[in-house]
Amino acid sequence: QTATMGRRPHRCYRYIKNKPYIKGRYLRGVPDAKIRIYDLGRKKAPVDDFPACIHLLSLEREQISSESLEAARICANKYMTKMGGRESFHMRVRLHPFHVLRINKMLSC
Repeated sequence: QTATMGRRPHRCYRYIKNKPYIKGRYLRGVPDAKIRIYDLGRKKAPVDDFPACIHLLSLEREQISSESLEAARICANKYMTKMGGRESFHMRVRLHPFHVLRINKMLSC
């Protein structure tokens, strides 16, 4: 019976230490970002249809993985759809995960 290990906790990769490592011609075999949908809700509605505009931002300079962006998008979309309905909001994720987080594979005996 083989046991598969989960991902390392994000606290290992939270702080920005080095230059950004972006996917380019020198970096091959990197999987695509987990986040696929960036616009949600009523996309073609004019700005005046909604009474409020909310921005969510971090006060720290930190790295955010594409998995955490996708989890935040799903959670916010589920809450907004449940509370107000599908046509009562427009949500846009402006951040794109260009920086590739390299995870060092470590063996433990």
